[in-house]
Amino acid sequence: MDDVERVFNTEIGRRVRAARVQAKLTQELLARKTGLTRGSITNIESGAQAPPPYRLVRLASALGVEPADLLPGLREPGHANELPDYLADTVASLASAVDRRARDGQV
Repeated sequence: MDDVERVFNTEIGRRVRAARVQAKLTQELLARKTGLTRGSITNIESGAQAPPPYRLVRLASALGVEPADLLPGLREPGHANELPDYLADTVASLASAVDRRARDGQV
């Protein structure tokens, strides 16, 4: 994992943890709600493990936030031009899907 990816994953983890604390959930309870292990939640929150998009959506649902709320924005300083293409594509794809669902009234 390169430094840019590590920073990106750490920011996702920070956002997951903040949303979990806001939702007043323990790591164990969040794990049960999402079908993950407590260890996976710990790894995600520390930035050691990046959740694939479908798990990010599960986490967001369990936390009562939008998936995009857990992702650093592409326009945020230090992220837009530095992300590897595959990460930028994933973030853009997920953000686009959330925008489509919002327009269609599915959110």
